[in-house]
Amino acid sequence: MFTLLSRLDIALFNFCNKTIKCRSLDFIMPFFTHLAGFSSVVGICLFFMLFVPSVPGTNILGAVFFAQASAQSIKFLFKRVRPHINLPDVNIFSKLMQYDPSFPSAHTATITALGGVIAWLHPATLPAIMLICLLVGLSRIYLGQHYPGDVIFGALIGTISAELSCLIF
Repeated sequence: MFTLLSRLDIALFNFCNKTIKCRSLDFIMPFFTHLAGFSSVVGICLFFMLFVPSVPGTNILGAVFFAQASAQSIKFLFKRVRPHINLPDVNIFSKLMQYDPSFPSAHTATITALGGVIAWLHPATLPAIMLICLLVGLSRIYLGQHYPGDVIFGALIGTISAELSCLIF
């Protein structure tokens, strides 16, 4: 079973990283990856805390903190190497994250946690939030940083983090 999942993970990775590669996506995908980066997420959190009172800062910060703490802890527990180390001819767009563990995707966990809080409190935003989270996850694979399984598990962590934050705070 594990071998089948591993083959599927690699096949989906190759499709996203190699088959659909094109100039337009080379331009667009880094934007979505950076949208879920530390400084962008802090900026988005501050924006909501200052200008959108219907989305409490404790909910967003709690969800983002829990997602990051969980993802980083799991990364160093499983120590899955990034795709470019194991696979040949990976299109890698950034040398910043070459050697830290791949599983799970912390970018995906963070943006899903942040978006999940917003969608929980404002359900009409759910389609847009889901699209943004999907594009961030896809960007992580397209840019050669993660396997699809990393992204799926990151999204799961983010979803749980958002739900816990909304229920606790």
